[in-house]
Amino acid sequence: MKRNLFITLILISVALFSYGQTYEIRATEGDEGYLYVQMRETSGVGTPQTTNQLTDLVFQIKWLQSLGNVDVGSVICTSYEITKSGTRSTQGSYYYQEYYADNTAFAFPENWVQNIWVTIASIEVGTGSGSGTFEIGDNSFVATGVNIGVDLTDYTPTVNGQASDFAYPTTIYNYVWTGTGGGPAPQQNQYKWEYNTNWSGTCPGDALPDGSYPYIGQPTESKVFIPGGLSNYIQTTSGNDDWGWEADVLHVGASATLTVPDLATSLTQPYLNVTGELIVDGTFNLSPKGHVTVGGSTTINSAEGIVVQADATGVGSFIDNGTITYGASGSAKVQTYLTNSAGVGNFDIHQVGPTVDEENYTGGGTGAFLSAFDLVAGSTYAYGWNETVAAINGWENLVSNTYEVRTANGIGLSTVDNTTYTMEMTGTLITGAVSSPSLTYSNNHNELISNPYPSSIDFDALAGTDNSSVVENKYWIWDPSTNGYITRTAGSGGSQYIQVGQGFFVETKSGGGTFDFTNARRAHSNDPFRDIIPNELTVFARGGLDGYQTEAVIRFQDGATSGYDVEWDGEFWESQNSDATSIRSISDDGVELAINMFPPESLYGKDLLSIPLKFECGYTSEYTLDFSGFETFDYGTEIYLEDKRTGGEWIYLNDNPVYTFDAANHQNPERFIIHFFGPTGVDELNAEAVEIYSAGQYAYVRNNTQESIKMVYVYNLAGELVMSTKDANNQMFTKFWVSDQRGYYIVKVVTDAEIYTKKVLIFK
Repeated sequence: MKRNLFITLILISVALFSYGQTYEIRATEGDEGYLYVQMRETSGVGTPQTTNQLTDLVFQIKWLQSLGNVDVGSVICTSYEITKSGTRSTQGSYYYQEYYADNTAFAFPENWVQNIWVTIASIEVGTGSGSGTFEIGDNSFVATGVNIGVDLTDYTPTVNGQASDFAYPTTIYNYVWTGTGGGPAPQQNQYKWEYNTNWSGTCPGDALPDGSYPYIGQPTESKVFIPGGLSNYIQTTSGNDDWGWEADVLHVGASATLTVPDLATSLTQPYLNVTGELIVDGTFNLSPKGHVTVGGSTTINSAEGIVVQADATGVGSFIDNGTITYGASGSAKVQTYLTNSAGVGNFDIHQVGPTVDEENYTGGGTGAFLSAFDLVAGSTYAYGWNETVAAINGWENLVSNTYEVRTANGIGLSTVDNTTYTMEMTGTLITGAVSSPSLTYSNNHNELISNPYPSSIDFDALAGTDNSSVVENKYWIWDPSTNGYITRTAGSGGSQYIQVGQGFFVETKSGGGTFDFTNARRAHSNDPFRDIIPNELTVFARGGLDGYQTEAVIRFQDGATSGYDVEWDGEFWESQNSDATSIRSISDDGVELAINMFPPESLYGKDLLSIPLKFECGYTSEYTLDFSGFETFDYGTEIYLEDKRTGGEWIYLNDNPVYTFDAANHQNPERFIIHFFGPTGVDELNAEAVEIYSAGQYAYVRNNTQESIKMVYVYNLAGELVMSTKDANNQMFTKFWVSDQRGYYIVKVVTDAEIYTKKVLIFK
């Protein structure tokens, strides 16, 4: 709800005592939602001497009876021993509540400065709904009036200002950020969320118990307020809690800044989880890979109140599960990090799309004008994709700054100066059901769309389930850093998650439909747990110019054939640059594939399966083929590489997964063959029921039984629990991150029938 402060200025100079002091008093709304009573000295001595003591104070807060049964209640915070006097009373059409401080001498606020308002009490307003106007009753309102006593001399403050449209009931914040630090290094600790010395309770200065700070699972509801005036001061950090941080209500006050840092690798839940309401009156930064989930409503009252940041390491992620409301000045900003690595004079096309509903966008629906994508005035090149062109290269120039890039549409974007840019778009965040522009199906059958949300999306669920009637379960994304396309199909290849603002090609099945996005398919994408796909080999080809890389995937999948299968295989797309390094496998019917799937019987049903690999490069140089995925095959499977150019013995890849060789441009690309020997000679009776092994920083669990895995636990040798997960449930293979610290760890797998334990070595 929008909250306005209506202030009527009445300045009266009155000669009082020898100092000529005058005072004003008002009711107003504090940043965190409390009703404030404030006073200021408008003339007199300024900072009082120690003999100038407050000896008496009386005032009333009044409001119209028509507001209903409103309780202007207890004093929450005060430095003046102000007390609520009895119950509310009536005067004319008003209710009023009296407050007083008496017979206790104490000093005025430190550093009393003329014409600076000082809060003398914070008061809770409750019992009711809606909003109303609350003000201080002037001296003629009731007999006791408004009065301040200084050194036994009475003065009458002038009432100046009221809290209009004050919303109630207010929230009592039990965690108020102070940023005072503590511990051995206050200059560092003052930034840390997990230090209780950085938090006070309801009132500033109220100490919290040791170890008390807002985190997931704590018994006390955490209603968190970051006060104004602490701009660029508050930061969360990765701490000693494996679940991340949590707040039931989070309010970032005006001119305050809260920054959520990168998600720690070991965390399994969102780094900052707001279970209820998020209110942003200041700035709420999501640093690259910083994750935030909001369970309730989100209110953004400030310009660029939420900022989703991006850099070379990644992009922030924001998922709302309620509604997002914007104040008159409210907006959000989403960044997209674009790196140009092709060299000066080469066009490095980035597949992008609108990341917000742009503030000045007046086109149909939601989206952004092409001008929002302008990186360098006069030197930014934009391209639309024309599906009706028969050739694979259907790029068309876009030149008008008022060209409408609709939400979920994709475009190509490029500069030629070999410079990295961070593109920023400001507007309202996209949430809820979103549909792409209408899909076509005429020639190349490829459409360029984009992720509209400020979080990543689960492509496998979107394409394989939600949109399976209109598109194949595959995508292509151009990667400028490797000078090639990332391909994924039917769960193989590139990541299942597509990042914020990322454009991607889909292959259409028919025309006229749309690719539909829903909130249910949003995700925080750097979850360390993922399922391993059985019988999948990946080969990376690297070399040529620095960073040039391409990959090919070979997988054995039920339902696939040895020829090209449109629903399983992913076609190889040529690089946009002629000097690229590329590799692809060949199906039995001669189609060049980035992802090539074969039926399982071709691996298990005969002694040898041979698959050709084509390799091409743009320079005379040294290159490498790097193979991975051996752990996904049954024990006894042997995989060899044949280099037809050099001849000689085949390379046993199981023990030698990296092959280095020399190559040059224009050489015969039909150079390599991968040979598979299936596990036909393995005595399956000798296989372990549940196999546990490790490689690098990861542990692997292979379930050779019909038992259902309930939990997996990992302990260090001191017996301390390092991590646990349920993600292995009912999966044949599961891979999970353990640690970046070298050492032995104990992996315990609990099934519905047995417990299996093994010691594994983890190393970098």
